[in-house]
Amino acid sequence: MLSVAILLAAGGLLSFRSMYDTDLWWHLAQGREAASGHLVRTNLFSFIHPDYPQPYTAWLFDLGSYVLWTRGGPAALQAVQALLIAATLGAIAFACRVRSSAAAAISVCVFGWMILEPRALPRPHVLSFLGLAVCVWLVERARQARSSKPLWWLPLVIALWSDVHVECVFGLALVGLFGTCELVLSSRGASPRRTPRHAHSLRSLATAHDLTRREAAKSLGIVAVALLATACNPYGFGLLRYMFENSFVPQVLDIAELRPPYLPNYRAFFAWAIAGGLLLVISWRRVRLFELAAIAVFAALGFRYLRLTPLLFLVSAPLVARCIDDLRRFRIDPRLVAIATLAASFFLAREPLPSLVRGLQVGGDALTPPAIFSEPAMRFAREHGLAGPAFTSMNLGGFVAWELYPSARVFLDSRLQAYPASHFRAVMAASRDPGAWAAVTTGVDWGVLSTPRVNELSGVGQFREPEWGTAYQDAAIQIVVRRSGPYGRLAGS
Repeated sequence: MLSVAILLAAGGLLSFRSMYDTDLWWHLAQGREAASGHLVRTNLFSFIHPDYPQPYTAWLFDLGSYVLWTRGGPAALQAVQALLIAATLGAIAFACRVRSSAAAAISVCVFGWMILEPRALPRPHVLSFLGLAVCVWLVERARQARSSKPLWWLPLVIALWSDVHVECVFGLALVGLFGTCELVLSSRGASPRRTPRHAHSLRSLATAHDLTRREAAKSLGIVAVALLATACNPYGFGLLRYMFENSFVPQVLDIAELRPPYLPNYRAFFAWAIAGGLLLVISWRRVRLFELAAIAVFAALGFRYLRLTPLLFLVSAPLVARCIDDLRRFRIDPRLVAIATLAASFFLAREPLPSLVRGLQVGGDALTPPAIFSEPAMRFAREHGLAGPAFTSMNLGGFVAWELYPSARVFLDSRLQAYPASHFRAVMAASRDPGAWAAVTTGVDWGVLSTPRVNELSGVGQFREPEWGTAYQDAAIQIVVRRSGPYGRLAGS
């Protein structure tokens, strides 16, 4: 019970705090549509590309978030996020405990908590952290049993996961790597075994495996079934199309979460990579081909995209835990490592524990920070009948869709696959040419601008006098209106 309480507290510290997330709002708006019996399949919130197809959405996450928000308020969403983070760390602890000590598992989970912290947001990727952690545990169970039987849970996991987030493909990739590596090694004719502690040759390292050829082939068959299970959602294999299209986003937009991780915010991730690398060098005899392949793939993803940094931790956690136990060869007790990790967390955590405790915030403005999202601005729009096509800063499009749809339709939001790439390119190009800006905003009589988030897609500074006037402004949002349009009377009021 103490372990459960600690995990829940760890999840709560990362969830009950103020958070800035632009995507939450269109997830809630899409959940509202799902609750009404209408799954989002086109860009219905937009007036500019209303028929552009959405081949996949995280519909179950959207629906669940909407139900939580409308029944229990922001605090309910925070509570479920805390449970998901606690469950993720718990699943990793179980995976580590398959072949490692409790002290090693504690060390790993403390690091994991720090790595998850920057990405702990009310978005579907939090469910993907849990899904991948469960896949890691299933692989560890299969390795311990030297059987593919534990992996038969994978299709069910993927079927459920595919309804909440596209990153279920990473679970498939992990188990597929495991099966492939085991099949390659077992095809050499060697019997499944762990490398003896006295073995020092690279040859013995390269041939060590856990499954027979038959069991390895079965595991790949299970992965094939799980691949079919990705279609167990209302969008079928649209999930795979969405994933393919998503891979091209960095070529169009330079958004924060698709940049490489950086210091100091992601220092825990870099510390994990360095410490884990050193442990692998020291205990190289414990490393298997599958583990090297998984670490290489997920490290490449994590170092390329900061939003994927937790994935490297999740897939490498059991191996790092075993390497910590292996330090006993040097008379280093794993319990000392756990104590050192706890102490190091005060320096490595982006948000130190005392700061998180002081910043605890339940409900209220926790998920609607007034510095970015202005409820009074939305109230002004409703009270003054602002409706129809509206220009929206990219980070406010989802907020406007949640607050004002269907009376208002947005120009832009952060659903990056809901618009053709040409739309984003046209807006960014127009931000440098007043004539082009006038052309792309033809037919728009009012706009909602994010004054603290000025960029090429915000529209701030583009709606100039005398054609445009300010109808409302506070610290977060400026509402502009075309003076010659139906809302011109509000300018300067």
